[in-house]
Amino acid sequence: MEQIKTKEQALQWLKEVKQNKQRNIERLTKIAVEEYEKRTGLKATHIETL
Repeated sequence: MEQIKTKEQALQWLKEVKQNKQRNIERLTKIAVEEYEKRTGLKATHIETL
């Protein structure tokens, strides 16, 4: 991992980490909904997160 030297770099890194996390959550949610619909034949109307 590269060295973080300034507060700005640290904030930029944190912002990127949060964006990556959000993208992963959205991607996994989409997969879960598709799998649910395939398995049950019903549309997912409510998505619960842990």
